[in-house]
Amino acid sequence: MTSPGTYRAFISYSHRDKGWADWLHRSLEGYRLPAALVGRETPFGPIPARLAPIFRDRDELSAAPDLSTEVGAALGASMFLVVVCSPAAAASRWVNEEIIAFKRLHGDARVRAIIVAGEPFSGDPATECFPEALRHRFNAAGEITAEPAEPIAADAREQGDGKKFALSKLVAGLTGCRLDELIQREQQRRNARMGALALGLGALVLVLSGLTWDALRQPNAARTAQAEAQFQ
Repeated sequence: MTSPGTYRAFISYSHRDKGWADWLHRSLEGYRLPAALVGRETPFGPIPARLAPIFRDRDELSAAPDLSTEVGAALGASMFLVVVCSPAAAASRWVNEEIIAFKRLHGDARVRAIIVAGEPFSGDPATECFPEALRHRFNAAGEITAEPAEPIAADAREQGDGKKFALSKLVAGLTGCRLDELIQREQQRRNARMGALALGLGALVLVLSGLTWDALRQPNAARTAQAEAQFQ
């Protein structure tokens, strides 16, 4: 049985965006927070070392009359909702239903978005990427209102943040850490890894150089010994 906080996030997406959902699920579950940030208190609790588990719906719901029991339970047990936003998602009844269900359970504050195609607030069904429930706030009774919402969104499009920076923005939004500090710590971690790799390669070069020198020296030593034997 699930309980609140079982999942760090629930990924809601149109099945036409399955490739993006697969990438996002894999990236979030495999992400390790920089050690210097782990345990720091935020409005969402201490920053975890890992974001896993992340719930990603794998069922095709087009034939179901309403959200499945499993999906409803997972929404209730998720700290955040991450919506993969595209025109397909904006047109999806089930993505909209998942947003409504989550907001009724948890409110607006823990909804996050990642744009993969289309345009936010375009007003054109052919390009609008935000589902209706994402574009509006909900009141205390869990009812959708006319008040516009401003969802925290990362933009994975090439003309936006790009996948790498969008992932960092989303991680910051799912942990409560500051984006600038997260990026700085990520860079420090990459630099440390590159430094360790450079040291390892340097040591390997020295070992190979020594082996090469020894291999070259042995034939020369043999020839010298043979020449000396001829003059004895």
